[in-house]
Amino acid sequence: MALVVQGMKTAVTGTTADLVGHGLGRLGQAPVVIDGDELDLIEIMERGGTLGLIHIGPGEAKAMHAYADQCRDLGLEFSADPGDLEGEEAVEFFTGAKFLVTSQDRYQLLQATTGLSDDEILERVRVRVTTLDQDGVEIAGHDMDRVRVPFARAREIIDPAGGGEAFTAGLLAGLGWGMSLRRAAEVGSQLTALALETVGPQGYAVNQVEFVHRLEQSYGPAAAAEASAYLLPD
Repeated sequence: MALVVQGMKTAVTGTTADLVGHGLGRLGQAPVVIDGDELDLIEIMERGGTLGLIHIGPGEAKAMHAYADQCRDLGLEFSADPGDLEGEEAVEFFTGAKFLVTSQDRYQLLQATTGLSDDEILERVRVRVTTLDQDGVEIAGHDMDRVRVPFARAREIIDPAGGGEAFTAGLLAGLGWGMSLRRAAEVGSQLTALALETVGPQGYAVNQVEFVHRLEQSYGPAAAAEASAYLLPD
């Protein structure tokens, strides 16, 4: 099943917001980067318009819970990255999220500290997206078949800094374009490869023609054709 978020305006929060926002910008999107001191989502939307998806990244626990609580109260869809939250505090945070986005190590720690099985976590979120380093990405949800997306073809890996944030940016960009989760994860993986090939978490740039070509090399012509509709509209 393809889970898509059509025509949305994306917001990002937390200590990784600038890095995720950087990646979204490189893919031609203009996310709302929410400062950690801005906790009122209604005020933010009054200034900039309704938000389609809010990615709540790692940060101060109070702020993370404040954003998640407001999303649930206002009926806003949110993506959750628990960061260092553990146990019941983490469960309280991500319950009701549309997407739970973590690395494999972080997901295993979540299971260990919460005592919840994979199925029990998926009773609390719609979909989990788990990065597996060089083994790609796993996407799982109760209402969809489990999907494994291989890691994109990378050239020389120079610096691992910023790889996770680049993946999140690509994933959110793909979802913002209305792609399926598989396609969005492919975009995220390819952007991760670019980040790993450069020095520093914001050292990479995106040449749209080359990016589409590399998507074709990694995932085939269908993936490239779909991305080109957004990256190469002319």
